[in-house]
Amino acid sequence: MKMAKKYPVILFFILTLILSWVLWLPLLFIYDTLTQLIGVFIIIGGFSPFIAAMIITRLSEGKTGLKDWLKSIFHFRSKISTYLFALIYPLFYAFTAYGLYLLFGGIPAAFSQIPPVYLYPFGILFVFFLGGGQEEPGWRGFALKRLLKSYNPFLSSIFIGIVWAIWHLPLFFIEGSSQAGIPFGWYFPNVIGLSILFTMLYLRSNRSVIPSMLLHAGLNTAIGWFPMQEIILPPYAFITIAGWIIVVFLIALFYRKSFFTKPGQ
Repeated sequence: MKMAKKYPVILFFILTLILSWVLWLPLLFIYDTLTQLIGVFIIIGGFSPFIAAMIITRLSEGKTGLKDWLKSIFHFRSKISTYLFALIYPLFYAFTAYGLYLLFGGIPAAFSQIPPVYLYPFGILFVFFLGGGQEEPGWRGFALKRLLKSYNPFLSSIFIGIVWAIWHLPLFFIEGSSQAGIPFGWYFPNVIGLSILFTMLYLRSNRSVIPSMLLHAGLNTAIGWFPMQEIILPPYAFITIAGWIIVVFLIALFYRKSFFTKPGQ
């Protein structure tokens, strides 16, 4: 298919939105009758980036190309430090956000009311496969891999971050989703910052998506262990601010030049 070869990333973005929103948008109108199944539909929709990536790759590169692509993104040939970062960063990120919350006068959480610590690894395991990690073969393994051929890491991250945030939009209006109740005005810049962070990890992981899946799992899990209440800012604001503080620091420390340099320069 010529279109798939000529515009793979654009078609990937469009197909990802279609596949997910076909499942998610009806939940806006029939929630009362599908309360027990809402999580299932959200999870299935979360596989759309991966499914779209496989479809576009199959159309543009054939069966062999699809197999080669899957082998190239699912490997463990990354440094131990990369996996350690993916495991440790979410806790540092959540702790930093919680620290900002307390600094601005937030009420300390009643940690006795949060899930037991021993459940944390199970939360990561679930999210790795079903709660967000399954998106990464699409966003990073397909879209980022191709965008980096034409754009610098910063712009590639911005492009993906914009679509990634918009992709979640229906979930903000679906009661019971993780995004319900979160101010999109704070969510959008946070996803842009996270997209930059994921690009950093992807570049250091020998182009494997496994560390990205692990990081995604940790990020979605760790925040729940640091509950915050509404004060002068909504809780998610502190998450966004903390994320950008860390991302700016990492760019300044490690990526001042390379992150803004076009491929081949």
